[in-house]
Amino acid sequence: MSQLLEWEDLDFPDRVALKSKSEKSFLNFTRLWFELLQGDRLLVNWHHRMMASKIDDLVFGRLQPRNLIINVPPGGTKTEFVSIHAAAYINMLVQTGKLRRFRNLNVSFADSLVKRNSRRTRDIIASAEYQSLWPCKFGVNQAEEWEVVNPRGRTVGQTVSRSSGGQITGGRAGYPGPDFSGFVCLDDYNKPEDMFSATKRDNANRLLVNTIRSRRGDKSKDHPTPFVSIQQRLHTDDATGFMLSGGMGVDFHHVTIPALVSEEYIDALPEPWRSLCWFSVKDTESVVVGGVRYWSYWPANEYVGDLLRLWERDEYTFLSQYMQRPRALTGGLIDTDWFKRYTHLPPLTHRAVYVDTNSGKVEDYNDYTVFTLAGMGADNNLYLIDSVRGRWDPEDLLQQATALWEKWKPYNPKRPAPLRHMGIEDKQAGQGLITTLKKRKSIPVLEIPRGAGQNKLVRCLNSVPQIKTGKVFIPALMTDDGQPVNQVYYWDGTPAAQTSWVLPALAECADFSADDSHKNDDILDTFMDAIEIELISGGGTGWGWV
Repeated sequence: MSQLLEWEDLDFPDRVALKSKSEKSFLNFTRLWFELLQGDRLLVNWHHRMMASKIDDLVFGRLQPRNLIINVPPGGTKTEFVSIHAAAYINMLVQTGKLRRFRNLNVSFADSLVKRNSRRTRDIIASAEYQSLWPCKFGVNQAEEWEVVNPRGRTVGQTVSRSSGGQITGGRAGYPGPDFSGFVCLDDYNKPEDMFSATKRDNANRLLVNTIRSRRGDKSKDHPTPFVSIQQRLHTDDATGFMLSGGMGVDFHHVTIPALVSEEYIDALPEPWRSLCWFSVKDTESVVVGGVRYWSYWPANEYVGDLLRLWERDEYTFLSQYMQRPRALTGGLIDTDWFKRYTHLPPLTHRAVYVDTNSGKVEDYNDYTVFTLAGMGADNNLYLIDSVRGRWDPEDLLQQATALWEKWKPYNPKRPAPLRHMGIEDKQAGQGLITTLKKRKSIPVLEIPRGAGQNKLVRCLNSVPQIKTGKVFIPALMTDDGQPVNQVYYWDGTPAAQTSWVLPALAECADFSADDSHKNDDILDTFMDAIEIELISGGGTGWGWV
């Protein structure tokens, strides 16, 4: 393997060659400058070549329609390409006289993310290496807004970065005229958690029409300032769905990159991407799902077996964010905005585990067993702390129940929050688990019968008032300033649980339907039991202690 590029190791002819290569294409520029400044080699896959070619087509007027949407899985290097290196590349084209000027507006759901990307771009341009090849000066020089000026002090390049929840009206993209002069960049415009709320989806889409659409410097028919949206799909009505359905009144060139590619997908690609994709995947490991053979879209970076396990663990999220095929949610009974959020739990009076068991047959694809840890706050609110979902046969189910009980059992004796019981529904595999745990007497069991009047719709309707009035809390996924929350804590600072289970749980809640047309409700089932027993019935009084 050749050594990484080191600026100090390059003599004058090498630097001239680097400059020439960088100016040939966006892909060349990104590969070389990522390696030069990050000290790491960029693993280039066929999808990178396709994304980079679309940016060059946009800049040089070859893309039709002029607006671009790229849907790509998490970790597909979308931000590195479009939000960070594209503006540095465009500025280089201005400095070499291939473009006259540019003005970009970057928008993302997270203020910290969009500023960090803007800072990265500015740092590339300001680097000694870049300046030695394409010297330029900064005027305004802030994380959220910077400009490049010519020797006369006139602005020839500008990038303004804003969060979708912030003040966008101060920024604008592009200038009037037929030549490319910048774009509106929507990088992960939607906040994942918000996509389960109809109100927040509507607000985000309304902002696209009422505010962001007007931020283009040229809104003419023949050469409007383009939009470039790059995101993973989150919902049928996310920004991509809204824009493709004509919600903004403009047409888009649409590129879809799924995490698992099939022969049908590959055959539908135009050349040269069809051949490049097939050459990349044809000799790698594959999996068969529903009679269709799939390969990882990026075999060198994403193992196909891990992608399959993601699919099995959380179908809705995988089909949306990884396959770019969001499934329409059929619910409407639960608005996920009703759940309150927390990052640190308050003092708890006690905790309990609630279990929804499957049929006992591991091959039942859509039937899971779920263990949920819940805590009753001293403030009389219910806190959902952790949830584990999987498929286990009866023997493995017993081992899982014991292991999770031991994992969740410890607590701070100075501020007790004892693990009171394991509530298990008295049906299917749960009956065997109850019987075994009763014999062992190692875990206090609360038997939950499913009698007349206990169908899921009735239980859901009984739970809704408690959720709607703010009595039920779940972990936050983002801080107020857009930082991801991967871990929540007890009141004394002790780690409580990871948050990876929250999005699948919210999807189930949003999808739950009166006509039973939803696919999964196993996590929600445990929520409803916890709400019924802890909030409505007062902690198990009158229930089947065994």
